Amino acid sequence: MSERVDFLIVGGGICGRLIQLELEKRGKSTLVVDDRKANQCSIVAAGLANPLVGKFFTIGWRSKEFFGGLYNHYQSLENRLDSSFFRPSAMKRVISTPGEQNIWLSKAHQEKYVGFCSFANEEIEGLNTSYGLLEVVQGGQLNAKVFLNACMEKLPTSDELFDYNKLNIDEGNYGHLNYDHIIFCEGYKLADNPWFNNFVHLIPTKGEILEIETALEPKGDIYLGGVFIQHVEGEVWRVGATYDQNNTSTNPTEMMREDLVKKLEKTLLLPYKIVAHYCGTRPASEDRKPIVGSHPKHRNMHIFNGMGSKAVSLAPLLAKELSDNILEGIPLEGEIDVKRFC
Repeated sequence: MSERVDFLIVGGGICGRLIQLELEKRGKSTLVVDDRKANQCSIVAAGLANPLVGKFFTIGWRSKEFFGGLYNHYQSLENRLDSSFFRPSAMKRVISTPGEQNIWLSKAHQEKYVGFCSFANEEIEGLNTSYGLLEVVQGGQLNAKVFLNACMEKLPTSDELFDYNKLNIDEGNYGHLNYDHIIFCEGYKLADNPWFNNFVHLIPTKGEILEIETALEPKGDIYLGGVFIQHVEGEVWRVGATYDQNNTSTNPTEMMREDLVKKLEKTLLLPYKIVAHYCGTRPASEDRKPIVGSHPKHRNMHIFNGMGSKAVSLAPLLAKELSDNILEGIPLEGEIDVKRFC
């Protein structure tokens, strides 16, 4: 007898697991198909949820909505999965130059920054904070590896590479598995998807990260600037990340290593040793907005993609919005709906 699920989910990264958890909460049966060995973007992700983006100190798109309930959402997932993988973290955005200081001073009075960040003249031993810093609140960090391992252990999963040739759209089956809906959460591998790649064009963006050993005192903070500096354990810190568009190679490069080092040394004043260098590829859309919704011709085929490095903060709420759309017919916002590309 053939197996059956309500939702077949292709891709077990952060987005795939968050939509799976949302649907399971609503009583739907699910199965994630994912080749763990090929899923490097989420595995190496820094997992930062940061409402302040870019060098111009911009409050991110829909930040009040995305960050308002973020901690409570992940706390409930920790309880469900019997694991610990998310913690709220103060982020300190180091102001590196007089020019950056002037940019902030020109924006500091704006109401949208209230509740997200404030200026401080704070000396941090080992860091160059001579121009001050911004204390960013409502941020946090997800330990992506722990989260994904907990999902693999607790949630229905098939550890295999998805084979498009086994998918019968008209019959609603994948091999011997029957499904009502299929959701593609493939990241940059959407480029291989024959049902979406002819009208949805992602910009794969390779990111490289260093791990260093240094005597910087960990205080539970994440330091942001030209690079982020994120404590891992002991004297080990993660430094990143680069943005190399249309590059999907799986090998880190000397050029990007040098770029990270150059930016790091503008902020870090202590000696350090590089102990690791790795990379992953993020999926970014052409208009920098998530790609969510149903295929224009196949109503039971959906996509949940395009969140780039912001999946930790965007995907929880967008998983709810996609579930509402599929199960209750509530329309998606046009700026995230995949049909905007049609």
